[in-house]
Order: sequence, then structure tokens, then C-alpha cells
Amino acid sequence: MTMKKAVILLLFTSVACCADTIFLDNNPGIINGSKSYDPASRTCGNGSYTVYTNLSDASQALAAAKTLYVRAGTYSQPSVGKYITVHGSDINYWTGVLDITARGTPQKHIVISAYKNELVIIQAKQEVSHYNPDPADTGFRKSSHYYPNPAIGIHGAYVDVIGFRTYGQVVITGHDITLESCDLGGGGPHMNQGQVIALNGTENQGVYNVLIRSNKIHHSCWGESDGNGAALMGYNFSCIIENNEFCDNFGPDIGIKDTGGQQGREIIIRYNFFMPTSINPSGNAGIHGHNQDRRVDRVTIHNNIFLEKATGISFRMPARLDPMLAYCNTFVNCGFNKNDSGDIGDWINTSADAYNNLYYHSRRGQRFYDIQTKPLNKLKSDYNLFFSTEDDTQFKHLYRPRATTLAAWQQYSQLDGNSLWKDPEFVNPSGSRPRDFKRNGSTSDVTGSPYGSVCGAYVTGNEVIGICRESNN
Repeated sequence: MTMKKAVILLLFTSVACCADTIFLDNNPGIINGSKSYDPASRTCGNGSYTVYTNLSDASQALAAAKTLYVRAGTYSQPSVGKYITVHGSDINYWTGVLDITARGTPQKHIVISAYKNELVIIQAKQEVSHYNPDPADTGFRKSSHYYPNPAIGIHGAYVDVIGFRTYGQVVITGHDITLESCDLGGGGPHMNQGQVIALNGTENQGVYNVLIRSNKIHHSCWGESDGNGAALMGYNFSCIIENNEFCDNFGPDIGIKDTGGQQGREIIIRYNFFMPTSINPSGNAGIHGHNQDRRVDRVTIHNNIFLEKATGISFRMPARLDPMLAYCNTFVNCGFNKNDSGDIGDWINTSADAYNNLYYHSRRGQRFYDIQTKPLNKLKSDYNLFFSTEDDTQFKHLYRPRATTLAAWQQYSQLDGNSLWKDPEFVNPSGSRPRDFKRNGSTSDVTGSPYGSVCGAYVTGNEVIGICRESNN
């Protein structure tokens, strides 16, 4: 290749790269639509990239571009789209102030990302950069409908959204979506509820191939009920939810509600850290299902840590083809309020399997199981590890305490025949970080289980639970 041809090829490659990549920057002096943006200096005039100063223009430009980088700053815009009136407030359920309708391909996703880990804040309401002032408000005036729009709406396909902080809801109606490494808080307006993330599939258009990974998800607010007001709420969806941290939510952390006809739905919830809440401790479950929903094909929950939840897992959500499966999870001090369901509980409408889980209590008045279903054998529970430092921990069935020891529970329920009572020897049983619940000593607990010999979220001790941070391991 001659030098001249090499230079021409280099220039063409550079132009093509710049054409595929656009920027959003609201720094003073930036010219909206300029094609001479320089990322290094954050100025126009000497660069070769196109830059926009507002969310709407940048979102529309993604129809031609492949990557949108957003520079450090706070971004919002006047509310747009169709409104309805709820309790005197104008609410837009769908259109985010950052609204993404672009469609990539399986080979080349559209990428919308904070630039080089810069702090980028997307406000659901202009000039508001805090969370809902009254998350317990049931009048729809301050909390659940405090914001007129979602912060981010993702309605396209083959789209990756990375690295944002939001004040308001994220709504996902598309497919093949990744939502990653974000700080998501504040709740939102959809369906009269205060969800932080809403996956809104319909009977005719499900939400599928969604990955929600390594996000902090917090500060949801009041909803129609504790279940419907989950911080992450899904309707007619297939999703992997992994390595997230949930904290300070009003209702459950994750809610599963499928009422449409989409086939082949699979939900996988793994390696998450479900932290306590300071907002509504008595109503904060880790994972909450709905007993009217029978269309999900498979739900798998494994290698999660549930710390001080009112209920760890509520097994109301039946899986259509396979039983719901919860294995290798760690529950620490869950089920401490009068009406809570304990580590695992609630109505079980079809088969639910619970294997190789670790249940640890160090407070009085807690419950391992609180099952309302009759017959009890819809719960297939075995090869688990139970331990309490107190003498009044209960197993409940049909609203009544049935056992205060594992042996009594085994006799009553005919379950957990291969389970054991054993101190898990946590690194720090009173801790608040995932690594505190790694285990000292021998971690070979049970024999014969299809899920190995170890109980709890840390099987090898090298698993990453919650957001991947250096302090986590």
C-alpha cells in the first residue's frame, strides 16, 4: 500500500468513527449541533465530533449514530409527550427525559454511556436533584407522582445504557437491552406506583433479553400495594438481574407480575445483595411474586444475599413449566416483623424448590419459613443449613408456629430431611457488606444435593455478590 492510500484510508476510518459517535455536553460555550467538538478540551472549533446540548436532540441523532457519550453534568428538559391526570397531577407514564427509541443490531448495539466514568445525572424533573421527599405519601402529590416523566425511557432494541445516575424512574419497553453500572433512585410515575425500574411488556409485545447488571437500585416510593410498588417491577418480561445492590426501598426490591401471553419467559436473579431499608422495614421483601400470574415459564434465584428483609423470597409467583427454584442463597436476619413471611414464605400456588440455602438468625421473634399453602409439600425444601443464636426462632404453617427446632420441623413437615443445624461461621455475622457473610472453617455442609455440598451464596468464596468493588472481595 502506498503512503497516499494509507493516509486516505486513515482519514476515512477517522471520519467513519466520528460519524458513528456523538456527544452530549451542556458545558457553557458548547454549540448545539456543532460538528467540530473536541472531547479532550470540551470545546467546539478544533474537533471532529458532533455534539448536542440537550437530551432530545441527542436522542434523535441516535437514529444515525451508534454511540452517544454524555459528559459530566446534570441533564433534564421540560416534560413532553401525552399526559393523563391522576389526583390532580399531570403524569407521563412512558416518555423519559432521556428517551431512547434507536434500534441497533445483534452484531452492533447502540451504546449510550457516561463518558469515561464521569458523573452524569439525569433528572426526571427540571431543577430537582434529590429523591422523593416523602416516600410514604399515598396522595400521589409528593412521592409516587413527584416527577412528571421517567428519567430514562428505553423503547428500542439492541441498546446498552451504561453509567448514569438518575433521579426518577427508568422505563424499559424494548428488547435486547442492557442497563449497567448505574445509580438508580427516586421512584417514578408508572401505573400509579413508585418503581425505580419498570419493565413494561404487553401481551402483544413482551420485554425480553434484558440484562440489568451492577446497578444500585434504591429509594422507591409508595405504590398501590407493597407488591406492586416494587423497586424493580416487571410485566411480561424475560430478564437476567445480576450483581445489583438494592437498598432503602419502600416496597419489595423485585416484583414479578406477568399477566400477558408471551411464551418462553425466563427470569434469572443471581449474585445480588438485598440490603435493609430505612424507609419501610415492615413491607420490604427481597423478591415478591403475585399469585394471579401463571405465565412465566421459569424463575431461578441463586447466590444472592438477603440481609434484614421483612421477607427474603415470597413464593407467590408460580412458574408454568418448571418449579420456581431458589438455591445457594444466604438469608441473614429476615422475617423479624409480626406479619412478615420470614426467610421464605407466603402462598405457593405451584411447586417451589429450595435447596442449599443458608438461613441465619440472631434476633428474637424471627421465622425461617411462614407458608400458608395447603398441602405443604408444594414446597420442596432440602439440603439447607439453619442456625439461630436465639431460642425462639419459628417455622410457621397456616398462620401458626409449628416448630422451634429443625427436628420438630422435619417431623411436622416431612421436609428438609437432609438439612442440618450448623453455625455457618460468618467472617462477621453482624456486618453489612457481602464479604462479611463469607464463611470461616469448613464449608462442606451436605451430601447428595444436586447443587453441591455447600450451603449459602458463597460456594467457592470467590463469588462476587452485589456490585463488583474492590472492597467486596
